[in-house]
Amino acid sequence: MSRQFSLSKFVRIAATAAAITTSGALGAAAQEMVTLKFGSFVGPTSFLNTKLFGEWFKKLEAESNGTLKIEFITGGASAKPQEVFDAVRAGIIDMGWSITAYNPGRFDAAGVVELPLLAQGAGESSVAMAGLYDQGLIGGMDSVKVLGLVTADIARLHHSADVAGLSDFSGAKIRAAGGVLSAMIEKVGGVPVGIPAPSIAESLAKNVVDASANDWFALEGFKLIDVTKTHVDISLGTTGVYLVMNKSSYDKLPDAAKAAIDNNPPMEFAKHWGTKLEEESIRVRGVVAGLDDHKIITPTEADLAKWQVAADEVIAEWLEKTDGGAEILKAYTDNLGAYRAGN
Repeated sequence: MSRQFSLSKFVRIAATAAAITTSGALGAAAQEMVTLKFGSFVGPTSFLNTKLFGEWFKKLEAESNGTLKIEFITGGASAKPQEVFDAVRAGIIDMGWSITAYNPGRFDAAGVVELPLLAQGAGESSVAMAGLYDQGLIGGMDSVKVLGLVTADIARLHHSADVAGLSDFSGAKIRAAGGVLSAMIEKVGGVPVGIPAPSIAESLAKNVVDASANDWFALEGFKLIDVTKTHVDISLGTTGVYLVMNKSSYDKLPDAAKAAIDNNPPMEFAKHWGTKLEEESIRVRGVVAGLDDHKIITPTEADLAKWQVAADEVIAEWLEKTDGGAEILKAYTDNLGAYRAGN
């Protein structure tokens, strides 16, 4: 009898242990690694992929306890720059990035960062943009999971020829991203042309455009250094950059992967992105300054005064046509001021 009881007890203990083991195995299976496909329209060796996105994703992967891996699809193979947002929203890719200005009329509030002669560098403009998102002032993003909302570095003017100054940009065909920057170019006598970043170098080389409004980073990042000669160091504003994720892809993630993403919100990404992009732009400016066949021009006070008049007109027009524009502009300039005060 005693032996029978002991055997029965053993069977129950074994069954309980097996159930616990099975439960643990199921739990482990539920936390297996998930691979997300990330669409990036720049090449695999681009600084944007290797440093800005690459290092950020490694951080997320490390904090996910082995449940998250992010796979790059580079060179625009997943979606064209102007198609990225919809490709992510539809689940064609899990994640992607692009520029808000590539979809005119869709992210109007984000156009505030395009306003000229306001921000001086990507560090402050990116944090200010993320602040606008946190303040609920950036619309058009509800259909996706926003992982980052930042800016490119500040656009300068780059001409393919050896020109004397800002006056030589009058009548020139100038590549410009976004309606605000395009309006600024028109105000000073230029002809704005919309061209996606990966096509700018070819357009300059073939004289489709004479000049381009881009940040310093683009000279190496998009190989403009080979097709430009003169660079005017004037702050023309920037453009919004988004990093977004398909909502269903996020919802299906293991809890540890979700936590890794949620513990690194858009503002933290902005600090990472803005700091590193500005450092890279400063480095590239130094490279350009050291080249004998390139020259960097600092605008005269007279030139700046003329461009300030144009900037004021562009800002007034933007305020008039943008819903909530005054609130958005005040919040943006306040965010810039707060960043400067803390740095």
